[in-house]
Amino acid sequence: MSNCEDITIDTNKHSKAAGWQGGTFKITERYTSDLTAVDPTSGEVKKSIRLNYPNYSGALSTGGGLVFLALMDGTIAAYDDTSLEELWKINVGSGFTAPPMTFEAGGKQYVAIASGPSNSGKSRLVNTPELKEQRHATILFVFGL
Repeated sequence: MSNCEDITIDTNKHSKAAGWQGGTFKITERYTSDLTAVDPTSGEVKKSIRLNYPNYSGALSTGGGLVFLALMDGTIAAYDDTSLEELWKINVGSGFTAPPMTFEAGGKQYVAIASGPSNSGKSRLVNTPELKEQRHATILFVFGL
């Protein structure tokens, strides 16, 4: 996720034994996300794209050259892992904070993800007024590849 936050540390909640135990933050900008393709051997950034909403759930890459992610606006999308071209997407109307996963059953590959934003995920939407009224149901979506 990309954003700036104003952080305030509460020194009364700190000790040498326990370490950092508290503070507050104020969200000053809208959260967005970046999807970045990096060469794992050289660390070179091959491609990066900006996404309009926070990705609070992470990304899943497959051996078949696909990258799946789910955003706080309710979008699940698949990208080519090299070009980052968006290949497919659907908006289910409820944001995501759970990571996408994949499994095989009966010789077919599936991607599954539980929808429904967590409280910490919803807090990242304070500067995204168009998502204020999104549904908060928890549903498992399964897609065959």
